[in-house]
Amino acid sequence: MAVAVAADFPVTADVIEIPGVHSIPAKRTTGSIGSRVVGATTILGVLTLIILFGLAVIQTMITERHVELTNLQAEIAEVQTLIGALELEDQNARTPILIEHLAEGYYAAVKAESSTQIQVRSAHLAIGSPIGTPTSTRMTSGSTGRVEQLLAGITPSATANNGR
Repeated sequence: MAVAVAADFPVTADVIEIPGVHSIPAKRTTGSIGSRVVGATTILGVLTLIILFGLAVIQTMITERHVELTNLQAEIAEVQTLIGALELEDQNARTPILIEHLAEGYYAAVKAESSTQIQVRSAHLAIGSPIGTPTSTRMTSGSTGRVEQLLAGITPSATANNGR
């Protein structure tokens, strides 16, 4: 500062003016804009990374829930299949009992003491009818007596107390 006082230049704390040289404050404003751009870019980059990491975490949670939902849907389908099979088994178990109750109650049927199985072939039903006629027209009221005679000849002899 001694030099400045001797030359009688006005001295200020911020700027020292030198004639014929470009001003230093112009360079400072350019440098400060560049550093501001770099700072803003850095902040935006950090914010972008935080957002991307957040989205990755959310996507991972969604994927986990999707896998869990898919597993639950497969389990629901399996349980529904099992329920359907159990319902079918229940219906099959009840059907003979319902038929038996209906036969005993409504039709007043009596249980047979023994069972006899009769096998009737279509050739036996066609006796006495022309071959070309359909099955529904072959069975007439006149041919039922012949069918009964044929069945009586085919069936094993049944005792009087077997319920048939």
